[in-house]
Amino acid sequence: MNNSLKNIVEHYLEEHHVLIDISSDQRSGFIRVVIDSENDITLNDTTILTKKLIESNDVETLFPDGFRLEVTTPGIGQPLSFPFQYKKNINRDLTLQFNDSGEEKLLVGKILSADNSQVEIVQNEARVSVPYDRIISANINVSFK
Repeated sequence: MNNSLKNIVEHYLEEHHVLIDISSDQRSGFIRVVIDSENDITLNDTTILTKKLIESNDVETLFPDGFRLEVTTPGIGQPLSFPFQYKKNINRDLTLQFNDSGEEKLLVGKILSADNSQVEIVQNEARVSVPYDRIISANINVSFK
């Protein structure tokens, strides 16, 4: 993440919004900003941030030849990174890769609960709690049933 651009975007975020990812290509002038929140992000939320960034002289300074901007929310395949994302997905299926005493393990199950320090998953009727600091990757399993 370009720190200058990251700082600019974070300055314009609403208090309850979190910057998940930012990518940019200086040559093409393309900027992609991914935001999330404990609450749902609306189209109005992304529109407001887009307008603020477009009107920002700070972004214009980084991209003097112009830029194209996309402000979006995490897609289906986006890994979970923050405790609130686990909380938002309670009762959904998850694939979790984590470190267990130096050994990498894989867990596939349903999110039962989540707090600010760990997520609890049920796999084959067994409950497993995994602290966030041991998680390597976590993705929601999408089912089109």
